[in-house]
Formats: sequence, C-alpha cells, structure tokens
Amino acid sequence: MKKKNVAAICTVAGVCVLTSAAFASYQTANGYDTLKKSLMGSIDYTNCTITGNMKASFDGTELVSASYGLEADYPNQRSHNYTTTVSPIDGTGTYTSDSYEDGGYYYYEHYNDNGEKDGLIRNERYGDPKTNLFGIDEQDRNTVNKIFRFMELAADTVVGDLRNNFVCTEDADDHSSYSITLDSVQIPEIVNAGLSAIFSVANAESTYITVDDNGNEITMSYDANDFEYYILQLGTDPVVDNLTLNFTAGKDGNFRDGKATVNFKGTDANGAEHTMTFDIDLSFSNIGTTSVTPVSELGVNVYEYDYDDGSLDKVEF
Repeated sequence: MKKKNVAAICTVAGVCVLTSAAFASYQTANGYDTLKKSLMGSIDYTNCTITGNMKASFDGTELVSASYGLEADYPNQRSHNYTTTVSPIDGTGTYTSDSYEDGGYYYYEHYNDNGEKDGLIRNERYGDPKTNLFGIDEQDRNTVNKIFRFMELAADTVVGDLRNNFVCTEDADDHSSYSITLDSVQIPEIVNAGLSAIFSVANAESTYITVDDNGNEITMSYDANDFEYYILQLGTDPVVDNLTLNFTAGKDGNFRDGKATVNFKGTDANGAEHTMTFDIDLSFSNIGTTSVTPVSELGVNVYEYDYDDGSLDKVEF
C-alpha cells in the first residue's frame, strides 16, 4: 500500500512539475500576450507614477522632443502632471508646464506681467473626480470594455503570427523582459495601407487658413519651421521601414517599462528619399505607493480669480 502511495505521489509531483514548466515556458514565450495584458491591466490603476519621453527626427536631425510625467493618487483626489517640450526647428526653445488636481480644484501655472512663472491659479473642478487612470466612470464600464475588446481583437488580427517574433531576453524572479525587431517585409500590409491613406489626406490638405491683423483670411503653406512640413516630405506612400521594441513586465502582470524606435521611409515630390524616426519610452512605477504633495504644502503662490471684479486674489490655506 505504501508503494502505491509513493508511486501516486511521484506521479502527481511529476505532473505538477511538467505543468509548471510548460506554463513557465508559455509565459516567457508569449511576449505579445504579456505586453497586451500588462497594458490593459493599467486601465484600473488608481495610484501610480508614469514617465514618458518622445523624440522625432527627420533624416537624422531632431525636430521635437517631449517628456511627460504623471503622479496619480486618485483615492485621495490628487494628481500632478508635468511636461517639457523642446522644438529646435521653430526656435521656441523649451516649454514646460505643471498642473495639479487636489480635492475639488484644478491648478495650473500662472505667469506675471513680465512673463515669469509665479505660482499657480486655482479653478474649481467641475464634475466628479477621476477614480482610475483612464477616467472611466462605472456607468460607462460595460461600453468601454466592449471598445477595448474590439481593440484587442483588432490588434491580434494585425499582429497575427508576428507574436512569435517576441524574444524573451531575461526571465528573472520578479520580472521578464522581451524584445522584437521587424524590418519592412515583416510589417503587416494593413499598416502601410493605412499610412498611405492617412498621408494622402495630409498631402491633400497641405495648406491652412490663417487671419492677418486686419481680419483677412490668408492661405499659408507649411515651411521648415513646422513639424507638418517634414511629415509632408514623406509623400503619399510612406512605409514602416523597421521597428524595435523592448519592454519589461513584472511577474505580477504589471507593465514596468518599454522603449520603441520606429523608422518611416518615404519619397518627396522631387523623388528624394527621406526617413522619419520616432523614439518613445514609457515606464510605470510606484504602483499603489505614489504620494502626491498637496498644493498647500508646495510653498508656491496660489491665486484665484474674483469673477465679480475680475481681480486675481491670493489664496491663503
């Protein structure tokens, strides 16, 4: 009887080990599914920190770069957004912005008469506060779930067998990292067909209407100071020449960070070939532990408009 028990235990243990090994292999072999589920899981985040950076270049010359940050603590009705944008092509230099949500108020940057930043202006918040990262109300949840399900199936269709191109580059105790690189012949045809349609519309609308000091409408064309100018230099049939994506997800299913580079190639009206490159990185951190400093503790001036007399009054906390 004892031998039978030992044999049964060994059999069960063997099945468990093989099943666990197979599941572990599935987890590390399916980078696409890991990426998709980790990003979709962020829908319900109520507390986290997000940072991101983007850079666009044309034929190796930087056109614009931007960084973004969000500290979110929605259970305590607090959040902090900050951005920095640098646009070398138009000579505007560096632009930064800070905004906050704290309790029943929104706060955004105030500039004095000399154009210098001087604290924040407070406005009363309208509507209910956000309760999750995407601002989805509970009454809209069913509809939103259907939309995300459609997007998921559409992504699955476009990606198709390319999911097998995701390579697990690291499988640590608490996270896994993946990488995928695709060249032009591997890009799904539907992607380039969509690009062609979008750029054809963009080129058909390559001018815009503005108004001069006398109120007269003027038809203008984009020039080298405009980002749109370089988009138009790719012509009407650009293609994705190659892309690279590297990302890491925790074993808890949370997306941690990712970096992507996408190169587009196109031909201008004179037959010259051009390349536009987008470099993007995104990271999630401090999930469940993000703390946003109350505006009252920032040590900056806070003002509020007096709509009765149009004055700007300083707020005392």
